[in-house]
Amino acid sequence: MQWVARQQFQHRSALMQGWGAVLLIIACALWIWLGFLLVDQQDAYCYRVTNDCEMITEWPKQLAILGLSAPLSVCGAALLVCGSVRRQTSAHVFQVIEMQRSEERSRSN
Repeated sequence: MQWVARQQFQHRSALMQGWGAVLLIIACALWIWLGFLLVDQQDAYCYRVTNDCEMITEWPKQLAILGLSAPLSVCGAALLVCGSVRRQTSAHVFQVIEMQRSEERSRSN
């Protein structure tokens, strides 16, 4: 019974890590896209008469990308860290239990 519960716990932890990695990849893609939008120099527009140049930007689009990528980054990092900590803690607890059993066996002999 313990083995089944441990396997389910490990599976849920791995799922958390997987979802965290996927969210971070999506957020990374959005950050890269936002970087390209910010660096893109084709939006420069110069008036012919005064030679004043302005940047015509798509601020709503850029802010929407930023607004979407920030929570995805935070959620992805949180899920990845939580899944990793759960797996490491589970492995540690299992190791402590095995050490206790080993000590009990050595005392009984």
